[in-house]
Amino acid sequence: MNTMNCNLHNGGLALKKEGSLFLTDLRNYSGTYVLNEETGETVLAEGVFWFMNASYDSIYYSNQAQGNRLFRMDIATQVSSQLTDRPVYGLTRSEDWLYYISETDQKLYRCLLNGKNETRITDEPVESFLVEGERIFYVTQQGIRACSVTGSGRELISDLVAVHMIKTGNKLVFADKKNRYLLTLLDLHSGETQVYEDISPSSLNTDGRYIYCANRSNENSIYRIDPESGSKIRICGEAADYLHILEDRLYFCSLHEWYRMSLSGGQAAKVITIS
Repeated sequence: MNTMNCNLHNGGLALKKEGSLFLTDLRNYSGTYVLNEETGETVLAEGVFWFMNASYDSIYYSNQAQGNRLFRMDIATQVSSQLTDRPVYGLTRSEDWLYYISETDQKLYRCLLNGKNETRITDEPVESFLVEGERIFYVTQQGIRACSVTGSGRELISDLVAVHMIKTGNKLVFADKKNRYLLTLLDLHSGETQVYEDISPSSLNTDGRYIYCANRSNENSIYRIDPESGSKIRICGEAADYLHILEDRLYFCSLHEWYRMSLSGGQAAKVITIS
């Protein structure tokens, strides 16, 4: 699975594009910081960006400052334009399509990158979803389902109700709402599950090999889990949320400030100081 899409399951609040780092201000909700990594200069872009998706020369996002409407920003000019009047959640780009949950009816939709040709994918409310190739995995109150990107071929994968669902390899990874929100790995081939009794994730991410989570069972400190061996290790003692992976760094929020650290653990450093 595209690791950028895993960031979207944590709000899509941190993004790198064209030598700039975009970070949404979660302390004051004043806007979105754009850090030029070459010069160190930081500017504040208008709009509170959630679910940032990069595509060619643009960033697509849900703008909390404008009622969570769908927006597109031209990276070169930093000029934004509204694409739809629908408030959206969980915005995810795949190829030439944008997928999102409507905050009006909680159903899953998609539209083209220009905001046109909107179609509904599900008939039932959706709590979260992920897109992989031509397939969508989505969560309802009845369990985990899957369908094609057009909504056809719907099937029930599991009656477990997932929270913070991501995918790595052939496994769905999530907090099980029916089982104390414990970390659960569901093998899509065998149907078998693996449950971690001492980990309850408030945020989940993966670099394709390891799983990273903020563990609410241990003061939201960060753990790294190897899904193949089942081993786990705490790599950061800071209370963390909104885990994002950009290149070879782990970005997260602690006390509403942005920090980053190596994926192998160690000392976390503040990225910018939000006044």
